[in-house]
Amino acid sequence: MTTTVIRPPVPVARRVWAETWRLVVVVLVGLFLFATVWSTTDVGTISDSRLGAHLLVDFAVGVVAVVLVPFRHRAPLLVGVLVVAASTVSTLAVGAAALALVSLVTRRRPVEIAIGSAALVAASMAGEDLFPDQEATPLWQVAIAAVVCTALLVAIGIAIGQRRALLDGLRERAALLERDQQLREDRARGQERAHLAREMHDVLGHRLSLVALHAGALEYRGRSLSPEETVEAAGVVRAEAHSALTELRDVLGVLRDPADATTGTAPPQPTLRDLPALLDEARRSGADVAATTDPASADAPDAVGRHAYRVVQEGLTNARRHATGQPVTVTVDVVRGPALRVRVTNPTSQLAEHDTPTPDTAAPDAAPAGHGLRGLAERARLLGGSFSAGRNASGTHVVEAVLPWTA
Repeated sequence: MTTTVIRPPVPVARRVWAETWRLVVVVLVGLFLFATVWSTTDVGTISDSRLGAHLLVDFAVGVVAVVLVPFRHRAPLLVGVLVVAASTVSTLAVGAAALALVSLVTRRRPVEIAIGSAALVAASMAGEDLFPDQEATPLWQVAIAAVVCTALLVAIGIAIGQRRALLDGLRERAALLERDQQLREDRARGQERAHLAREMHDVLGHRLSLVALHAGALEYRGRSLSPEETVEAAGVVRAEAHSALTELRDVLGVLRDPADATTGTAPPQPTLRDLPALLDEARRSGADVAATTDPASADAPDAVGRHAYRVVQEGLTNARRHATGQPVTVTVDVVRGPALRVRVTNPTSQLAEHDTPTPDTAAPDAAPAGHGLRGLAERARLLGGSFSAGRNASGTHVVEAVLPWTA
């Protein structure tokens, strides 16, 4: 597959200057040769009228050649051959012919190089007969000089072409590296957004579900509650809202500049060692939670324990939101692999990945399910484990994650 290198646009002033100084050099070389050749030409055998015609043709053809040179980029081979042919009868066109040949060679195409080189050698030898000097030069010397000069021009053109190719390669490599860096940055930003979304969902979803539960109780049972029960429920709402705000501040602290002295250190993430406190909190909120924990799970690495804790937390949150008051069973054990298996079951849960909770089982203002379970699946995939969620044959909703025992 051919890769097209797009060169950066060159400013107009720079292009004009580059073309101008080349044309100036071409004209100066032509004038120098014009003066040198005609000063050494034997004009004794040429009539004045014929000499004037020769000078006029030399000058006119040279001007045409100089005018054609700026068009060498559009038709390199055609312009090169025409200008080289013009140098046969015009000494003023020799400089233009040299520039046209060098420009043609920079393309580094063997056929074009061969045609241009042969044309210049032939033009040099043919021009020697048109301008006989006072001391005749042997033809073989003229041929050698023409070949040497042509080879020198070809070498210069190849060197310029290789330099341009090198610069194009460096530009292409820089562009590829820039695109690759941009892709890595975009991928890193996407992973960081997904990580923050999981953390904020897991941290805030648990707290806000408690707020929604107790606020719903106040809304639907407010008139039948005693003043003490109302105050207690309002206190729970206030405490959970304050905890949610504190945890939100901790999560957002990760986004701040770590060099900022006011940021502080982010609190440690909860692991399986904090699971009893999570279960007690769920029981205090009125949930019927039964837990079975394998003592060997206490040795799980912190990374695995942190994800296992989030699985239990999300399972309790979903059960509270979509099957309020129903018993929940939490099981944490070690299986072969070794791996840590976490299961949260609810015998009468109405939750499914994209289900909308029914009015008799859903907590007031509960949001549809979906993001939390997808976040847990991402957590398990990051550790190389597996995750599943759904109803089994007996109608029990099961959330299960198997996390490899990685160090």
